Amino acid sequence: MTQQDTARRIAATWQRGLTRRRFLKWTLAGTAGVAAVAAGGFALLRRSPLDEQPKPAWAEGLSRQEYHLFDRARVVLLPTDGTDLPATDQVPVVANVQKTLGFMAAPLREQLATGLGLFDNAAVVFHGRRFVDLAPATGRAYFDAWSQGNVVQRTLATVIKQLTYSAYWSDPATWPAIEFDGPVSEQWGLAYLGNAPLPDEAPDDGRAEEQA
Repeated sequence: MTQQDTARRIAATWQRGLTRRRFLKWTLAGTAGVAAVAAGGFALLRRSPLDEQPKPAWAEGLSRQEYHLFDRARVVLLPTDGTDLPATDQVPVVANVQKTLGFMAAPLREQLATGLGLFDNAAVVFHGRRFVDLAPATGRAYFDAWSQGNVVQRTLATVIKQLTYSAYWSDPATWPAIEFDGPVSEQWGLAYLGNAPLPDEAPDDGRAEEQA
């Protein structure tokens, strides 16, 4: 399976798991949250030294903020020091994320961009700086907090984690260190069944929405 095939499958999973109706509701709430941060007097803190650094020429399809967010996420979520695993700067993690996002439907991709902006900027409220500027340990604590938050927070944390993890572990350069010789689904001809679903509303809320 090529990296392009893997990216296509991951993107298809997101589009099945994140219905436009439900995700639009989440990102509308996220947009309000970003506006609240800006209105709360954090405009100066929300500036980052990375804002002046351009994204690489190959990162077409990612905004500059998205590029720096995933470039920071690979450091925060994939600590490899002291292990036999290849360092994340030796694996095209962000490029693999970019490929996956490139297969997403345009409306969902636009809504996800709003959510990514929320995740980055909301760190100002709790840590005085954006996620892209957090130290690795602080960044992991930020992910942990969002993973236990409301539906919007849990979903965005899960999306960023799964995109980052998939981008690293799906790359063949990471396989020798764990003695992995490729997906068993290909060797055995197993059908692809997708990933686990993303966090959802409480069961009662979910049923009510489906009946609406």
